[in-house]
Parts: sequence; C-alpha cells; structure tokens
Amino acid sequence: MAKRFTKKQNFNKTNLEKVPEQSGVYKLSNKKGEIQYIGLAGAGRLQERLKEHLNEGDIKGSAQFQILKTNSGREAASLEKKLIKLVNPKQNEQHNDRLSEK
Repeated sequence: MAKRFTKKQNFNKTNLEKVPEQSGVYKLSNKKGEIQYIGLAGAGRLQERLKEHLNEGDIKGSAQFQILKTNSGREAASLEKKLIKLVNPKQNEQHNDRLSEK
C-alpha cells in the first residue's frame, strides 16, 4: 500500500503538538490550498522542523500543513526531491535551482 499525506490541518501550535516525532516529508500550503513549500525532517525531527517554520515565519502565507511519515531520513530526502521536481513550490526556489544543476 502506497504511503499518503495526512489530511490538511491548520498550521498552528496546537496542531503541531500532535505531529509525531519521526522522520518524514511535509507540505505547507496557503489558504487557497496552493503548496508553498515541501520540506523534510530526518531522525525524529518532523514536529520540531515544522515548529521551526512556524516560529520563524519563514514560509510566507502558510496556513495549512500535511505530513507523510517515513521510515528514515534517507527515504524522506528521496521523496522530498521527487515532490519538489513534480510540484515546483514557490518557496523551494533555491532548492529547485540546486536540483536542476545535478
């Protein structure tokens, strides 16, 4: 069975407290549902990584998030790379430039 992202949740501290502490990939979307950013977290950092984005406010316009749990950081990195190429989120521009050079 293929892994799937969770349903969209509001990007706030209360919902982030429910995120498991494991590796995974996450998507941050705006109010219209447009994906703004795709990121990864390895070695039990999924909740912590999302909280960093929330506290720093570095992904402008993020209103919702979804997660996909993975078994390892390596699996998360591979999945993140594929999703960024497929979706091409606005806030991943720097990452997209690095991917196109390879």
